[in-house]
Amino acid sequence: MASQRADHQASNFPDEPTKGSATGAPGALASTGAGTPRWAMRLAFWGAFFGILLLGGFLRFWRLGEQSFWCDETATLGRVSGSYAHLLHSLQGQGFPCGWFSLLWCWIYFLKHAVHLAPGYIFTTSTLRMPAAALGTLNVAAGYLLARQFTTRRVALFIMLLVAINPFLIYYSRDLKMYGAFYFLVTLNAAFFLLWLRGRPWLWFPLYVIASAAMIMTDFIGWMFLFVELSWMLLRFRRRGTDMPLFIGSLGLDGALTYWWWRFHTWFYYGVAFHHTHGSLQWVARYSHIDLRTIMGQPAVSILGFLWPTYPPSRHILNWYRLGPGFLHHLTTRGFPAIEQFELGAAVTMVAVLIMGLVPWHRLRRKKTPPMPPQAKTAAVGRWWFIALWLLIPGVIFGFGSLPKSNPLSLYPHFVIWLPRYMGLMAMAWIIWLGCAIMRLPGVFVRTITAVFLGAVMLASSLTNNLICRQEPWAFINRSVMHYYNPKDHLGMFVAYSLTNHIMDDPAVSMMQTLHNSLNNISGWNFPNNMYMKIPRFAVLSDNPQPWQSIARWAFYNKGLKTLVFADRQGDIRTGPLSTPAIDKLLGPDYHLVYRRTFMWYYQWHYYFASPWRVRVWQRTSKPGHH
Repeated sequence: MASQRADHQASNFPDEPTKGSATGAPGALASTGAGTPRWAMRLAFWGAFFGILLLGGFLRFWRLGEQSFWCDETATLGRVSGSYAHLLHSLQGQGFPCGWFSLLWCWIYFLKHAVHLAPGYIFTTSTLRMPAAALGTLNVAAGYLLARQFTTRRVALFIMLLVAINPFLIYYSRDLKMYGAFYFLVTLNAAFFLLWLRGRPWLWFPLYVIASAAMIMTDFIGWMFLFVELSWMLLRFRRRGTDMPLFIGSLGLDGALTYWWWRFHTWFYYGVAFHHTHGSLQWVARYSHIDLRTIMGQPAVSILGFLWPTYPPSRHILNWYRLGPGFLHHLTTRGFPAIEQFELGAAVTMVAVLIMGLVPWHRLRRKKTPPMPPQAKTAAVGRWWFIALWLLIPGVIFGFGSLPKSNPLSLYPHFVIWLPRYMGLMAMAWIIWLGCAIMRLPGVFVRTITAVFLGAVMLASSLTNNLICRQEPWAFINRSVMHYYNPKDHLGMFVAYSLTNHIMDDPAVSMMQTLHNSLNNISGWNFPNNMYMKIPRFAVLSDNPQPWQSIARWAFYNKGLKTLVFADRQGDIRTGPLSTPAIDKLLGPDYHLVYRRTFMWYYQWHYYFASPWRVRVWQRTSKPGHH
């Protein structure tokens, strides 16, 4: 065991000088340099640590409720808004474990029964997303703990900064689903795993077991990471003493939890494997295809927060995102080729830095290099292999799992794996690789310029989570029209929305959040009709002008209607049957346009083209309207 622990204590990245203790404890600051007091170094370290943590928390909590719920968040809301028995029932056949949903259900229960918060304030985007944002913030600190197992304190702080501003992690830390919590538990699991193998098994192994069980019960994709750890134990680790039996015992516990949930609660095989094979997830085939672009774009998503550029958008993308009629014809107002070119340059730069980080630059600058001790050399190469296994094993599984079911190499009977949120399992590995690669570049100037450039790109991409319309546009629309809504006369307003790529009554949910209505009576996947009693009537329409014109004619004859709202995605089309003059003519002289606003909807990871939306409000009034 002594040689085993010495092997792991020298396990930094290749040629990275070891500073401080093996575990990265604060007491390792004894090497302070000439003339620098130890307390000053401690103060600088903890000031940087908590400063980065606060930055990460700010980016995750700032304007947390700005974006609307998307369809999966709406489904999550339906699951956790009733009784706990309803929660368990709603997960049957879905393939989701109960861990995250139980935590979210307890959060709602705590706010309702301990804080006595009104349901109207509980069921809002900002309140419900707080647990995910909190765990996403903790992931920043966990990122430092994990990075410290690979490299020095200074480099680990830099990696922690990359985690704090990482747009991918920020995006899913502001999501109601389990992904932000899952990424945090993957990071924590990896850190505890490496700490346990270094020593103090009485402390780190129990924490590792707890983190593993929590990871599996949050998302079963965590089994891929357990395979990574198993491969590391088999290929690189000296299996002595009780370490391997303890690890196998931990896997047994995770397997028992998985079998218990699949067998008794979700009917996993029938509900997921068999049922999905017969078409329930065929929509994924329109998006989840695997090609060179998706493979090369995976690190771009995890690090920079955007997909590998595809400009101009193909018919495949137009149909999937339902970008509206004549999108390609109006591409000059709907697309941004300069952003696409910049993103392409940033992605290529990032990949180049990842590759250059593997080059031993310091050896090239020296005439003679002292030979590396055999133990340190073996351990250093092993740590690189840990990152390699982390990226390789899930990548292979994702790749074969995304092949068509007709392919004999396919691991799954349907397209379901190759999606950015599923592949977030590998995000922390990409970040650690990038942080160490930047710090290994030759020269302070090159390292500084590279860090500033890529950091600025990541921060700019992160701010889109807060500043632009990136999810469903309902919140951006409803905030514009609420000034004209009278809750005492909900039949006096009618809202027509353009159909987007997701449904599940997102407009109604967003409107109820805005009005602070209760969601206590949710049952099952669908919302009962009586929940629509206190919101305006609405319709979700296609881009065909006929239904919009029919609503305008209906509004002309319906004397009880006071306000008509059109929210469509043709904001750059000023002529034709849906233009303002054409609708004015159908509504007649009693209606006047009182509000008009346009905005761009950038769907998730695509920033170089957008769907232009416009919101127009007409009111029946004898007073002259203003435009």
